[in-house]
Amino acid sequence: MLRTEIRKLVGLICLLFAVWAVQAQQYTVTGGKGTPYMLENQGNRIRVYFVYGMDNVEIRYTSSSANHQWYRYKQKALEREPVSCEQNGATSVIRNIEEGTGYYVEDPAYALNGWYVWIIDYSRYAFQVEQITVKGNCDGFWLEGTPAVPGMYYYTPSGSRLAVKREFDVAYQTLEWSDDNRYFSPKNVQRTLTDGPYSVKINDNNTIPLCDTEVTLSGDQFAKHFGVEKSVVSDTYQAVAVEVHVDTAAIVDQAENMTAGEGEYLSAPATVTFRAYANDPVATLYTWKIYRNDVENGAGNPLVEYRNEEIDYTFTEKGDYMAVATVSNATGECEAVSNPIEIRIAESDLQIPNAFSPGTTPGINDEFRVAYKSLVTYKCWIFNRWGVQMYHSTNPAEGWDGKKGGKYVAPGVYFYVIEAVGSDGIKYNKKGSINILRPKKIDDEIIEQ
Repeated sequence: MLRTEIRKLVGLICLLFAVWAVQAQQYTVTGGKGTPYMLENQGNRIRVYFVYGMDNVEIRYTSSSANHQWYRYKQKALEREPVSCEQNGATSVIRNIEEGTGYYVEDPAYALNGWYVWIIDYSRYAFQVEQITVKGNCDGFWLEGTPAVPGMYYYTPSGSRLAVKREFDVAYQTLEWSDDNRYFSPKNVQRTLTDGPYSVKINDNNTIPLCDTEVTLSGDQFAKHFGVEKSVVSDTYQAVAVEVHVDTAAIVDQAENMTAGEGEYLSAPATVTFRAYANDPVATLYTWKIYRNDVENGAGNPLVEYRNEEIDYTFTEKGDYMAVATVSNATGECEAVSNPIEIRIAESDLQIPNAFSPGTTPGINDEFRVAYKSLVTYKCWIFNRWGVQMYHSTNPAEGWDGKKGGKYVAPGVYFYVIEAVGSDGIKYNKKGSINILRPKKIDDEIIEQ
């Protein structure tokens, strides 16, 4: 047990010593304009230092060992050549550094974990932008410009040639849609390009220019660091991409006696307002198509096709419908199609009561009202027993309050005739009796003769 604990303790000490040893190994690069910029490639144990100019560039090395031997290489660490250094205890320094060269110390203390240093003079590769041109199509845009951006490379100790990624900033304006406010508003966009400034297509969602805009290009990250960043502004880019959003408002009777209209199904006749919103003035042509979704090839045979931003359409037949808006720019090369809007029209139904009690229980069965849905046409007559017309209506949402000429009719049996046509083509021809229930004690009642 004791031996096990001792082994664990020794192992922990060795691990801590190894960590301390790696941390104790340190390269410091100075010189040039400003402070050098460092990128680290941990997988290849190499640190790439960017300096601005090679004046007074030095590399210092510090470790726990005073036995330092410097080397440099162009492509592979194995193809090295020794470099003389100035030694001062555990620290050494080398001068007369060459750009585009790798350096390292062969130190017995770090035989397996040594790091390497690569030097790049950024002043030789600085981004000297003069002009840019913006090119675009329906799903994105990119930049073209002069002069070309020179590549920066370094070699890993094993001889692999790796490119340095340069980050450039692009700023421009687009439009952003708000579902809450139902309109497009200006939006400033800033993007970072990591694969070079030219010919890199920007086509992420919500970043394509939806309005005419200037584009500003600046960079790169090394130029920012050294305070020599360049920026250039393009001529105004004429946007071509379009985007569309839609919403609806249904105009249907909200009668208490209608059994469809607020849920999944609407009761016919239902007039629906369809509204399309696009990035005007880039979007110039609007087209609405309405088709049956419950028939074969319904989309290929639209019921109607309107060329307008807003349309009203009245649905009179039972079925499942789709409405889709399409917008395009002036040339027609760019087109956007909205999400489909589904409209479902209910089948018809008609239920007729057989009694009501006007003037006795306000709000409770005090009117003659049918229960219905999806009646495209409707006619109702009510007669007394001598055939005198007491009531007539063409609206199933309306009800008879049991009055004639502003006065209640006498209680008793009356007769109705109802003719209606449903959204599903069903024809209703209903005849029957209706009982009026109320006591004969109201002064304004009509006494039948």
